[in-house]
Amino acid sequence: MSEIEIVRQINQFGSNTFIDQVTNIICNQLFLIILWLVLIILALIYDKKNGRILFFAIIFGLILHFLISEGFFKYILPDIFGTFRVRPWIEFPDIKTIGNLAYDSSFPSSHMSIIAMMLTIFISFYKKYWPLALVFLLMMTFARIHNGMHYPTDVLGGAILGILYGLTGIFVAKKILRN
Repeated sequence: MSEIEIVRQINQFGSNTFIDQVTNIICNQLFLIILWLVLIILALIYDKKNGRILFFAIIFGLILHFLISEGFFKYILPDIFGTFRVRPWIEFPDIKTIGNLAYDSSFPSSHMSIIAMMLTIFISFYKKYWPLALVFLLMMTFARIHNGMHYPTDVLGGAILGILYGLTGIFVAKKILRN
């Protein structure tokens, strides 16, 4: 099965039902910012030992995300090669869109990159919550494809990059704050 066939199947699954509304909320940037801010504030307030490390790991992970995922993959590479990966909803008119429309390169998924980075960092400190993190990661994977914004490899690439950003952020934050 080709990537566009996978996108079409997931895009049509639950179309015009509550699933559209759920995937729209999950991908909403304001919702995600509030969610992460609340979790970061809770970690800073209730976990004096790890809260600062977690906070600085996230800051460093975000810097990596914006330099690599947003800067390199979405702007520098397209400028060099004169093209970028067109999003499914743009390339295939039969793909239904949900939520805010993005016109930049489809690869890698920025939503997945940030989600994977944040979850990697949080789970490294709060391991017992890994099932919730996995469910949220899978929901975001489904939502980005269902909403017509990404192909499966875009989501996978974003997740891999996000995990690397998270692990690097943890490493750097621990080195800086423990010295």
